[in-house]
Amino acid sequence: MIKSIIAVTREIDDAAAAAAEILEAVKPEANLLKNSLGIISCFSEFAETGALEAICEALPFDCIGATTCLSAAGREIDQILFSITVLTSDDCSFKTAMIPVSEDYEKNIAAAAAGLTDRSGENPALVLSYFPLMYNLSGDMLLSSIDEVLNGAPLFGTVAVDHTVDYSAASTIYNGEMFREAVVLGAVWGDVDVWFEVAALNENKIRKQKAVITESSGNILMGVNGKTALEYLEEIGLTRAELSMGLGIVPLVIDHNDGTKPVARGVFSVTPEGYAVCGGAMPKNATLALGAIEGEDVLQITGDALKSFKEKDSVILGYSCIARYLTLGADSTAEARIVTEAAMDTGCFFAHSGGEICPLPDTDGKLKNYFHNYSIVLCKLS
Repeated sequence: MIKSIIAVTREIDDAAAAAAEILEAVKPEANLLKNSLGIISCFSEFAETGALEAICEALPFDCIGATTCLSAAGREIDQILFSITVLTSDDCSFKTAMIPVSEDYEKNIAAAAAGLTDRSGENPALVLSYFPLMYNLSGDMLLSSIDEVLNGAPLFGTVAVDHTVDYSAASTIYNGEMFREAVVLGAVWGDVDVWFEVAALNENKIRKQKAVITESSGNILMGVNGKTALEYLEEIGLTRAELSMGLGIVPLVIDHNDGTKPVARGVFSVTPEGYAVCGGAMPKNATLALGAIEGEDVLQITGDALKSFKEKDSVILGYSCIARYLTLGADSTAEARIVTEAAMDTGCFFAHSGGEICPLPDTDGKLKNYFHNYSIVLCKLS
């Protein structure tokens, strides 16, 4: 069984005061069980002022996580917020790793992820996963490398994001340090029950017109129905200008035709060759359709996803795509409010994301790890 402790601070300028506030809420000597792990979500400036480092140095366990543009913990919601969700247990153990992403990232991941495995050969019950935001390396590529080493253990987490226009401060977090180009992982072993939920677009607003991906390379959509990606997308009513505006404008829906739910994909840009640079893998022979995202749909979908998911004496971790945040416009905290209000009788953590990591069940009920855009992903632990 896993218990949770949630602590927040808005003290961004005084590192010592921030650490003291978090320590007072966590009360390590009174509340911690045998093994513990901290999950951090914070505004990037908490690192610049030294508050992040001071907090992690004061806590007697590893801390992992990522920066965000908005987070919520307990009943607190804010952009300039430091939140930590402490998982603590007598029955579970935790192993962590920070993996630099370079030209040899696959070798680095293989070496580090292997250290997270158990001597018995059994998979972890869960691997909390925090990826850097890198346009030259899609989240799917990182996920596939980790998935292969950890033999399909369920991965859940987010891609770092931040409040800047170009996401220049988006970083993963490991024990008080921020990393622009590093994967951070936390494996959970032992007696724990884990459930997942993924929700994205309004299915009634996904066009019935389907197409087949005929050429691709990783997250580059090259050909659809034998035409270039741009030719096809212009054919169904989109323009190069709209596509080049980036994530938040054009959700594509990809059906892998393997029994799992379709996943949403954002288009970041269009290359001179007419290829679409997308927010995740665009596998050849997958089915493609055009979706839509609107503020009212974001709130309804999130509310519906939580109705049967919340449970007393559990902890809920949630990440929601930054495109959903941007779609809400002036009322940007609306989705976070729905999550925190729905989960008042549980330990609840929520943050916005640059890409979501969560498994989906196939037709046989076996979980497969997937990378998502435009989605809210939820993980319940008890």
